[in-house]
Amino acid sequence: MKLNFITFMVRDIKKSVAFYQELADLQVVNRMSPEAGEIVFLANEKGETMLELIEFEGIEKVITNGMVLSFSAKGELEELREKALKLGYFPSEIIARGPKPKHFTVADPDGIVVEFSI
Repeated sequence: MKLNFITFMVRDIKKSVAFYQELADLQVVNRMSPEAGEIVFLANEKGETMLELIEFEGIEKVITNGMVLSFSAKGELEELREKALKLGYFPSEIIARGPKPKHFTVADPDGIVVEFSI
C-alpha cells in the first residue's frame, strides 16, 4: 500500500501553489476549476510526492496544530533557506543537532510547518 496524496483545504490557492513550487520543487500535474472553486494537484518529478490543494468558498480550512510536512532538500540547505527569505517567508535557523538530520522549518501560507532537511 502507498499514500497517493495528501489534501489540504487552503485559504489562498495561488499562494499555496507558489510556496510548494518555489521551495519544495513540486510541479502542477492537474488543475480543475469546478463551480465551487479550484483544485490543484502537485507532485515531484517522479510522482512520488503528491499534494492536492483545494480552495472552495464556505469549506472549513486546514487546521495545522501539530502537523509537519518534511521534504528532502535538493542541493545546499543554506541556499534553500536564503531562497525562502528572499521570497518573503520566515524560515527558522538551520538546526544541526541529532537525532534529526540538519534541517530548517518554515510555515506555508496556511501555517503548516514545512521542514526541509538534507
